[in-house]
Amino acid sequence: MKKFNKLGKSLIGAATVTCMLFAAGMTGVPYYGSSFVAKSKVSKSYKAAKKITADEAKRIALAHAKLAEKDVTFVKVELELEDNNRYEYDIDFYSGNVEYDYEIDAVSGAILSADKDIENYVIPTQPSTSAANTQTSEISVERAKQIALSHAGVGSARFKKAKLDYENSIKVYEIEFKVGNLEYEYDINVSNGAIISSSVEVDD
Repeated sequence: MKKFNKLGKSLIGAATVTCMLFAAGMTGVPYYGSSFVAKSKVSKSYKAAKKITADEAKRIALAHAKLAEKDVTFVKVELELEDNNRYEYDIDFYSGNVEYDYEIDAVSGAILSADKDIENYVIPTQPSTSAANTQTSEISVERAKQIALSHAGVGSARFKKAKLDYENSIKVYEIEFKVGNLEYEYDINVSNGAIISSSVEVDD
């Protein structure tokens, strides 16, 4: 009888262990384990991937913008891991009054996005000494070109247009020029040099 009880207890114990192992399998322990391994592989592959340096990313952005490092002011150069598990450099810098924003793949060095914005402002009108001077004084087309270049933050450009025109009954110079793959357009008041409108587009 004691022998039977001992044997019975052994069988019950083995059955209990078997049930626990079976239950553990049913509750997804193997799935959790495989998920963990997959995540580890992704993480290791990104860690092992050779990334460009921040200086290399800056050079890529500057080359695209056709600017020298001495002519710009960097405000942000950050390496970030995006939601799509891609490492990117987020780069912001200024040249004159133009702000440039770049996103660069940290592994391949490819430019993922590029953007530039010109901060709008109007050159203040210089007060004339007399009413007669106000009526007769007009800026030259060369002065209008310089105003446009200064506003664009560039030293020189290839001009496509520089002519007199009227915008809403105001006498203006229509100025168009290109710098690299960027095309600029300005309307400048002939009487006082104020910028009536300005725009910049990427010319593909």
